[in-house]
Amino acid sequence: MAALNNIVVINRGDTFSFDLTINDCSAPEGRYILKDDDVLYFGLMDPHQLFEHALVKKRYTKDDTDDAGNLVITLKPEDTIDLCPGVYYYAVKLHKLTDNEEEYVDEVITVINKTKFIIND
Repeated sequence: MAALNNIVVINRGDTFSFDLTINDCSAPEGRYILKDDDVLYFGLMDPHQLFEHALVKKRYTKDDTDDAGNLVITLKPEDTIDLCPGVYYYAVKLHKLTDNEEEYVDEVITVINKTKFIIND
C-alpha cells in the first residue's frame, strides 16, 4: 500500500485506512471538525463514473470521529476484493449546513477531487 500526492496503490482485498484532515484557516486549530449535521462521503469510482454512482461508498458523521475530532477513512477487504485490478478514482465530499445569520444554507464541498486509486492483483 502506498500513497503519493494522494494517489493510492493497494492490493485487491487489502485493508486500507487514512487519516482525513480538512484544512480550515478560519478554525482555531486550522482544521475543520465535523459538526452534528455534517455528513462526509468517500466514493471509489471507475474513471468516467459519477460520484453518486460510486462502486464503493462510505458515509461518515461526527459519531465516527474520536474525541479530538479526528476521522479515519477505512476500506475493508470486502470493499475491493471483487474489483478487477486497474485504475480507479476516489473523491471525498462534505455535505454541511452553514448558518448564514438569517438561515441555514445547504452546502456540498469537495474535500478531495477525483484522484487515482490503483488496485493491484
